[in-house]
Amino acid sequence: MRLLITVLALILSSCSTENKPFQPPQGVEGGWKLTTSAPAQGPEWMQRLGLKQGFTANYAGPIDTVTEFYELKSDAAALECMQLWRGEKSESRFYKRNLFVVLRSPHPNREMLMDFSRALQKIL
Repeated sequence: MRLLITVLALILSSCSTENKPFQPPQGVEGGWKLTTSAPAQGPEWMQRLGLKQGFTANYAGPIDTVTEFYELKSDAAALECMQLWRGEKSESRFYKRNLFVVLRSPHPNREMLMDFSRALQKIL
């Protein structure tokens, strides 16, 4: 019996995945490269939803973008961020799993911002 318990414990411990802290991607398909990254707080209501960490990342490429990544404790909290975020016309946002992402660019071509958004969603 002890052998069975030991084997089950080994199997269960080998199945667990190590949760690495989120880091903004170094590059995004299409020629975007991470230039700077800094911690971000997020609004107060996001803290109540279970914000684990946030980053503001600047990407240089076909258009320059400022991207805010917010890692939350659950997928549902990231979805709720989509509903509570009061965005501006010049930004785009999405969520994927427990990440809520806000994209901004001063460039007038919104289609290029959407290209960046689609490429970023692929690698997250």
